[in-house]
Amino acid sequence: MPKARQISLRGVAVHNLDAIDLDIPHQRLIVFCGLSGSGKSSLALDTLYAEGQRRYIESFSAYTRQFLERLDKPEADRIDGIPPAIAVTSKGTNRSSRATVGTATETADYLRLLFAKIGTVFCRQCGEEVLRDSPQSAARALGALPQGTRYMIAFRLSMPERLEPEQASAWLKEDGFHRVIVDGRLLDLSSQRLPTPRSEPGSLYVVLDRLKAGSSDSPNGVSEERVRDSLETAFAKGKGQCFAFVAGSEEMGGEEMGSEELGNGHVIDGRPWRRLGFSTRLMCGRCEIEYPRLEPRLYSFNSPLGACPTCEGFGNVIDTDMELIVPDPRKSIREGAIAPWNTPAHTHELDALMELADDYGIPVDEPFSSLTDPQVKLIVEGVSDRDFAGLNGFFAWLERRKYKMHIRVFLSRWRSYRLCPDCQGARLRPDALATQIGGKNIAEISSLKIRDASEFFGQLPLTDYQRQVGRTMLEQVSARLKYLRQVGLGYLALDRTMRTLSGGETRRVALTSALGSSLVNMLYVLDEPSIGLHPRDVSHLIEAIKGLRERKNTVVVVEHEESVIRAADQVVEIGPGAGERGGRIVFQGTPKEMEESEESLTGDYLSRRRVITPPARRRAPNHGWIRLAGARGNNLRNLTVEFPLGLLCLVTGVSGSGKSTLIQGTLYPALCRRLRKDAPKPYEYDDVFGDGQIDDVIMVDQSPIGRSPRSNPVTYLKAFDEIRAVFADTIEARMRNFKASHFSFNVDGGRCPTCNGDGCIAIDMQFLADVYMKCSACGGTRYRDEVLKITYRGRNIAEVLEMTVREAFTFFRGRPKVQARLKRLIDVGLDYVRLGQPANTLSGGEAQRLKLAAYMSSAKRGRCLFILDEPTTGLHFSDIVQLLDCFDALLSVGHSLIVVEHNLQMMKMADYIIDLGPGASDEGGQVVAQGTPEKVCRSDDSITAQFLGPLLAEEEEEPEEAE
Repeated sequence: MPKARQISLRGVAVHNLDAIDLDIPHQRLIVFCGLSGSGKSSLALDTLYAEGQRRYIESFSAYTRQFLERLDKPEADRIDGIPPAIAVTSKGTNRSSRATVGTATETADYLRLLFAKIGTVFCRQCGEEVLRDSPQSAARALGALPQGTRYMIAFRLSMPERLEPEQASAWLKEDGFHRVIVDGRLLDLSSQRLPTPRSEPGSLYVVLDRLKAGSSDSPNGVSEERVRDSLETAFAKGKGQCFAFVAGSEEMGGEEMGSEELGNGHVIDGRPWRRLGFSTRLMCGRCEIEYPRLEPRLYSFNSPLGACPTCEGFGNVIDTDMELIVPDPRKSIREGAIAPWNTPAHTHELDALMELADDYGIPVDEPFSSLTDPQVKLIVEGVSDRDFAGLNGFFAWLERRKYKMHIRVFLSRWRSYRLCPDCQGARLRPDALATQIGGKNIAEISSLKIRDASEFFGQLPLTDYQRQVGRTMLEQVSARLKYLRQVGLGYLALDRTMRTLSGGETRRVALTSALGSSLVNMLYVLDEPSIGLHPRDVSHLIEAIKGLRERKNTVVVVEHEESVIRAADQVVEIGPGAGERGGRIVFQGTPKEMEESEESLTGDYLSRRRVITPPARRRAPNHGWIRLAGARGNNLRNLTVEFPLGLLCLVTGVSGSGKSTLIQGTLYPALCRRLRKDAPKPYEYDDVFGDGQIDDVIMVDQSPIGRSPRSNPVTYLKAFDEIRAVFADTIEARMRNFKASHFSFNVDGGRCPTCNGDGCIAIDMQFLADVYMKCSACGGTRYRDEVLKITYRGRNIAEVLEMTVREAFTFFRGRPKVQARLKRLIDVGLDYVRLGQPANTLSGGEAQRLKLAAYMSSAKRGRCLFILDEPTTGLHFSDIVQLLDCFDALLSVGHSLIVVEHNLQMMKMADYIIDLGPGASDEGGQVVAQGTPEKVCRSDDSITAQFLGPLLAEEEEEPEEAE
């Protein structure tokens, strides 16, 4: 049997990789695992993807390459057999308000093309179908009239105002037209004159022919050719529009005819006629509203042709928000209920209100919430007689001065987004929303849940012509909707903006784009696709990833999820430690072989030789509660939830059950309002109780840390400020009058003037990747020579930045301020990281823990509530143990933790679980179980219990439950 083709890596030394050699078979599912920071992403993304993408880009012309992203060539001796690569990560995802699930997966592009090709236009005023007519279709419509019905074919003529009636008559007679309809009269120009003055423009109809309905064989019937010829002339003279005046019954008056279904009513010479309109353009014959030509741009809210002119395609408009202007309605006006007028620069507005309050019956010592609507209206709109402009006038005055930065910042504090009053969030102009497929316009289809949209297209009633023309677009839309459901996103809508998605949801949307591309013989590199996914949905994700492999692609997945590791064809573990202690291949083989390997740390956890053991006794919820009442944002069903303090409380549930809405969207901003902290506007809720039991609330979400090479662990933690202060306090520094700023490589003074503190010089290679050369002036140290001569305990500032956190902690003994900052990094397991390591070289797990360390450093003394969003992102089993130790340290000093989490190991260690569900979206939004993990596992309604129960059952001894 011939040897299978493979990707061959030799001497790879990217970041911390230790000149590794590795062979990866083609068309297999390969999982990279190992400790956070061991080098998985360096191998998968910075080596495999970077080289595959770089070689593909090099196949283009030099002119084309200068417009494409230029990736650095990985540091390696040789890389062979690598196919073109696609990476699915959270980096580079468009987070603007215009990016939606539909645009990110290209589903919206195919939908726009589908509407342009097979959409049907309905008049937005009368609801009738709008068709583009031709002489043939108009002739068929007239041929369907009852036998013997009289009608006239005419076109409308707009005469120039300066043209005299005699000249107009002569011009019409020269063209052979002798009859016109004007002012309700049929005139014969051979014997009658046009009236003077004429009616409003557009009311003059020129009659081409007078006919009777019926075939040419019947008495008084006319041939179809004559009707068609007359219509062709009418279309040509009427610039694509013509009319047929059909005789009505004698009993019907003109106004009654106006209500006829087939057209507008007219009275000509005292007799009723119906006017039927025909147009070669998309125009409603009854309402005479013209619609634009159907093209994909018309259905794009990113195009001026299709975007709603009011909101410019955003779906919402920014406006002043009374809830922000009056944040605490329990205060009176005198106590400062109107927040913008509390600032010294604008107190004169409050003084003006106080002066006229008595005259207009406005109580200034009662709560603002007790004011009547007329009283609030007077405050908002002002009193012109008393030179009081009110809130509207105040903000209009600020608007005229918003060219000043501080005015713009001040204005933004009192504004929020509200639904666009014209398009109601549809983002498109009315002309675009007039087109329908299956009874729905494109905005209505985009607002459907993905699972509902999938069913809609599966049952779509189409004609044979529509099905044939739209076949390709329908297949692409249906396939992408299927993949979105497959990766567990069936609860989202296509018009959901990307910036509102969690990190895990964003990754899976990007994965759908890859699945929908249908490419073969590619290298797909997936960076932790299971993030944000409930254990129930991981099996669907695995099937989707296997689908990529079945299309003869090579799939490399960086992953910590146990079920994904077990589904791999081959597992590669990188380690044995993190940072400089890692970067080597510890194991390569099948998941079964990994379980038997004694050298594999991951294998120890898979085989249960190592386990994360639950505590012998869980903390009891006897340190108080925070109660959130009436939460009803998004899919929450008027929830009232109590969160215990002083312990590790997990909020769990399937993806889309309402966890983020409850915690990040409601609880956190509600508590911030009570604690006088700035925060986004919360979703609807009634009240929050128990906030007096905490001194601060801190949110640790999944937003990325600064990815600039100038950012490093000590600058992020503000520890560099203390380190620079230590150097500035030395005798040598004071003799030279060096301040702390001289020891910063981000500002002028002490940094190298040649490289501006970068340590290297970038050489622009145009269509090739930039070449970075070590700065010849500073030798890569980033500082000027005179700064490097300043030493502390024999080390200069550049040498200190090369230390690991553990080394620096010992080095700065006797400096409690520096040690206190560095201790946080040690607590979260980042003791191996070098102080000056650029932030863009940190792994996802390292970045997550660095962010946690920063928030821990900023926590006030006293009782602080930490709210964390999936802190196990990017963490190995062993890293989770360190994270739990960090949590224990926080809880032991009186802090509280509320964690949104899907990780089963973390659930097993929780003191209290609040499980939302039972399903996603409309099927969720309820608390299905709460209590200790053991109590939750006994719930029949909880999906989480189905996965957590077997895991707890594996433990030899069940921990004792607290009363």
